[in-house]
Amino acid sequence: MQCLFALSEDQRSRRCGEKHMSETVTGYIDHVIFRNEDNGYTVFHLNNSDGEVTCVGNFHFIEEGELLRLTGGYTTHKMYGLQFAVEESEVCEPEDLISIERYLGSGAIKGIGAALAGKIVKKFKENTFRIIEEEPERLAEIKGISERKAREIASQVEEKKDMRQAMIYLQKFGISTTLAAKIYQHYGRNVYRTIEENPYQLADHVPGVGFKTADEIAAKIGIHADSDFRIRSGIFYTLQQSVNDGHIYLYQEVLLRETSELLGVQIQDMEQYLMDL
Repeated sequence: MQCLFALSEDQRSRRCGEKHMSETVTGYIDHVIFRNEDNGYTVFHLNNSDGEVTCVGNFHFIEEGELLRLTGGYTTHKMYGLQFAVEESEVCEPEDLISIERYLGSGAIKGIGAALAGKIVKKFKENTFRIIEEEPERLAEIKGISERKAREIASQVEEKKDMRQAMIYLQKFGISTTLAAKIYQHYGRNVYRTIEENPYQLADHVPGVGFKTADEIAAKIGIHADSDFRIRSGIFYTLQQSVNDGHIYLYQEVLLRETSELLGVQIQDMEQYLMDL
């Protein structure tokens, strides 16, 4: 397996050590080589300005053609050579013509290969996604696309767009790509309403989202420190932490004191919620 192409000798020598400083690369997923569905461990080729980079990391969701911004470092595998070990990833919207064509022709949209993607982008240029979403029947103007196929393509693009936009939205709150995929798979299009109304629901429903993550999101969208949702979730979190510490119950005054310290809220402001819960 070739791991990196189109690098100068200077670049190769600079990156040949076992441990490297953190770097950021942006490119398109050209080909997924291996994927473990159980833990999300994935090996794939990323096409970027340096050429083709073999990347490894854990991804709950990943598709060929996606435009990613990756942070990590180059490592040298004994068998496979130079690889980019991904620590953080961010999904980006395909905007330029090259990005749009690569995405459509990657296999992410069934029925569109590289050649057909090229024809679509050549005809509609920057309006490609708008045409597919708003005037899908116009795809039938291209040889090889029937009206039925045009509708199928539009349906797939819309479905992919919803998830991609939701993941980009969630990344604004510091949520990783992997966790964003889990959140979207649970809530679907309701993810926006959930985040804006009560992000603490995420801690209850999505594995991997804890109270502190939900609390950070709530702070960023302007939910008050003494909101009903926050206090209820804080009480549950305090109880859960006590369970993890081996306790089977807490005295009321201990529960209120620890929750008060966690939330920075006066004890008297929390007592009513114990009765409500």
